[in-house]
Amino acid sequence: MSAVLQGAWMVLFLVLGWRYPRVPGAPLLNRDVLFNLANGAALFGLRVTLIVGITARLPGGLVPAGALPPWAQVLVGFLLLDFARYWVHYADHRVPWLWIFHRVHHSAERMDATTGLRMHVVDFLQLSAIPLVLFGLLLDTSGWAPWVIPTVLGVGVAMDAFQHANVQLPAGAWWFRIWNLALNSPNFHAWHHTSDGHLRDGNYGNTLIIWDRLFRTEVTQAEPPAAYGVTTGEALRNDPLSWQLLRKRAAPPG
Repeated sequence: MSAVLQGAWMVLFLVLGWRYPRVPGAPLLNRDVLFNLANGAALFGLRVTLIVGITARLPGGLVPAGALPPWAQVLVGFLLLDFARYWVHYADHRVPWLWIFHRVHHSAERMDATTGLRMHVVDFLQLSAIPLVLFGLLLDTSGWAPWVIPTVLGVGVAMDAFQHANVQLPAGAWWFRIWNLALNSPNFHAWHHTSDGHLRDGNYGNTLIIWDRLFRTEVTQAEPPAAYGVTTGEALRNDPLSWQLLRKRAAPPG
């Protein structure tokens, strides 16, 4: 079910990004979209084998949390997951060994709703481990309503497609100013993918952007960045196999 919802969100924001583009000119289906989808399909195969198998064998959490009412289960689960994702994402950029793999995601020079699927398998395993640790080892969620954890994870899935979408949003609209008080958007996340990220590295939040403001890692500017990607020396060949093997792109002549 989660894969179906993820696909639905991607289709929705992919179409909206094609119809109302922030950066015009890209066809609805292009090579980057197809490569992202192929990479995501391979990682999904890993999820339904290895990750599901590990989940079934977890011993149970240390901290009892079953007495919480359902609304509190959702709130606690969401805040813990989003907070943990912020710090893991922070580490992906600040710890050199982790950046080696995370740069696969940042090698994208064109943004769309499928860009979140462009990741190295190490990145994927790391992201998959966060809910396993939180809801399988830290918290005893055996007494939680069965829909709570899928709902919490689903919010992150929807936001991942939205924040990468090539959608033009009215930054001056009243509703967007309210949204921008706490929630991520393509305007905010675009600055996380700017090609001069080595000079302006930040905007790590997944759903909530309050973490970036609280820990002073927000780097948003008034206008969108001119280009996306990584520095020339870190650029990778643009195909899924090269992403996984970390094959560098040949330097341009001269």
